[in-house]
Amino acid sequence: MRRHHELSAIPAEIRRAACAFHEAGHIIVGWHHERYVTHAWLRPPYGFTGETCFEPYRKGFQTERQADLRRAEVEITILSAGHCGEMIYWNEGDGLQWYPGETQSHADDLEQMRPYIAFLRPADELALRARCARAAAAILYQPARLAAQKAIAKTLVERRRIDRDEIDEIIRPATG
Repeated sequence: MRRHHELSAIPAEIRRAACAFHEAGHIIVGWHHERYVTHAWLRPPYGFTGETCFEPYRKGFQTERQADLRRAEVEITILSAGHCGEMIYWNEGDGLQWYPGETQSHADDLEQMRPYIAFLRPADELALRARCARAAAAILYQPARLAAQKAIAKTLVERRRIDRDEIDEIIRPATG
């Protein structure tokens, strides 16, 4: 049985790395779905929270357009990818011994999902979220994408920021 640590007991570099993997998860799954990132960063002063900024959509969502229904589900998948990416970190290497148990790092992502879930009006919201999380994990666990996620997270940990060009330099060679 794994021992769960209080967040305050976890070394700063471990928490920062978990956050970097979280943001890298959004980046990889977004890139997979052709949602391009302008930049991502770990917020000062400690880098325990972060943000991934995507190019805005050029047109709004309309319920009568099937493509927009698909786009809304893709957004939920991208938002789910942060937690999935972070769990990759907690389940291996340095993160494994420090796993805090249930994490609250996904709360902001869950809040951002609300308009997309409202737009889709699913019969079973939990089933929709679970399906999107499985889709995100399936993308992240592809070997080339997993390697790219680790490289992006490494850059985020080292510099606290990564821009579009750097992301493309990492992802394109890794994924073809």
